[in-house]
Amino acid sequence: MKILFVNPLHHPHSMNFLHCLDIVGVKYSHMPLSLPTLAAVTPPDIDVELVDENVDPVPFGSDADIIALSGSVPQRDRVFELADEFRKRGKLVALGGPITFDMPEQCKKHADVVFIGEGEYTWPAFLDDHRQGRHKALYHQQEWINMEDSPMPRFELLKSGQYASGCIQVTRGCPCRCDFCDIPVKYGGAPRSKKIDQVLDEIRALSRLGNDSIFIVDDNFAGNRPYAKALLKAIAALLPTLPTPMYFYTQATLDVANDDELLELLQAARVLRLFIGIETGDKAKLRELNKRHQTEMDIKAACEKIRSYGITVWAGIMFGLEGDDVASFDRQVEFILETNFIPVQVGLLQAVPGTPLCRRARETNRFVELPSLYGLTALSEEDISKGTNLVPQKMTSEELERNFARVLRVMFSPEAFKVKMFQYIGSNTRSMMKSLPAINLNTVRILVRMFSYFLFKADPATRRMFFQVLGYLLSHRLRHLDEAVFHLLAYKHIRAHYYKIAEICESRR
Repeated sequence: MKILFVNPLHHPHSMNFLHCLDIVGVKYSHMPLSLPTLAAVTPPDIDVELVDENVDPVPFGSDADIIALSGSVPQRDRVFELADEFRKRGKLVALGGPITFDMPEQCKKHADVVFIGEGEYTWPAFLDDHRQGRHKALYHQQEWINMEDSPMPRFELLKSGQYASGCIQVTRGCPCRCDFCDIPVKYGGAPRSKKIDQVLDEIRALSRLGNDSIFIVDDNFAGNRPYAKALLKAIAALLPTLPTPMYFYTQATLDVANDDELLELLQAARVLRLFIGIETGDKAKLRELNKRHQTEMDIKAACEKIRSYGITVWAGIMFGLEGDDVASFDRQVEFILETNFIPVQVGLLQAVPGTPLCRRARETNRFVELPSLYGLTALSEEDISKGTNLVPQKMTSEELERNFARVLRVMFSPEAFKVKMFQYIGSNTRSMMKSLPAINLNTVRILVRMFSYFLFKADPATRRMFFQVLGYLLSHRLRHLDEAVFHLLAYKHIRAHYYKIAEICESRR
């Protein structure tokens, strides 16, 4: 028997940096984890092949007996296209991933076997059933798996050099109960963890493959604080032994700022960036979102505290909250420009299936049934008719999209980005020598391509911003040079991505 695992193509979204990968010299930002993990729990007597369509074309002529697809809602069109095409060719198609939780009935129309929930137990069960000629059409993992049973993904099946970063998953689940978030629904409210030795083995494997950075994809890395601290201590001890120097970035909640020991350990383990769902600076709206861990915090002071440890704060920001009116947009932009974080994920509030917000929206007739499930600001696709699947309470949908487009153009203008970079560079001191990018042939190529882009291809306002940021870097003795270079590259993607969303919203006036 042979299985072909296929990760479908992703269109540009806020965090995959597709618009700047030409400068970086890779084909995609992050390694996929789900399919390499399923390959690792596949019996060794079964031949496996893994293709990531973001890196290589899909081999429709494959001699595989089973085609295994995994995807999320933003990939849905391509997921269904691939499934239909392989079924036309007589292949048995298995489909899993977040898309099957969110769109189960649609998935059943396109696949022979559908998997809902975590796959470490149901995938081997399906293969055993299939060998006996009695597999089911649906496998639903009801209980949470033991994360210690989740093996090291088969990273060797991926073209490691074609990704900007390696990935690992350490925990699943989040103890927070934010009304809009589906993580506790999909993965539970009590964080489940791999053994620390398992995690260290995965880091070693990725380092041997030449990765110099790892995204720890956990939705809340510090959800289990004692475990996170123990792991960070182990990573810090491991770093000097790795064949490739390594740094990390991950996701956490803002209350990590209250734990100095945790911040010291994050710094020691070279965690350079934290993505934090800050959402808004309005405390009343945070309470409406049930974001309890953040409601009593001074957000600006917390971001400064995290930054004082040399850790960049990436922020998730929401507009169109339940109590928002037209005036809320400018207040939110003012908060963003004043606070020391770099906004990288910005969108309109969406009602995610299974969440308290979604239930409340349905009960009050504010949920909009869309074929795409979510609105365009979550999916970034031109053919979607609505910006969000929620009916706004204090403005029209047209006012919501028009003002969202306006603030995107303000937030991601070259002038606003310059302000954020000056704020970042001037915020605190980090040694220039520790901040220099690793100088090798690849680094030189990236720097040459970056200068070429800003000198010859960028518009005049962006070119001016670039040289102003470089001048500010020099005046601060190249403080934070590595992160400044990274964010100048990322700006190419972020501006293109959000200006495109603004253009789509404006076209609907």
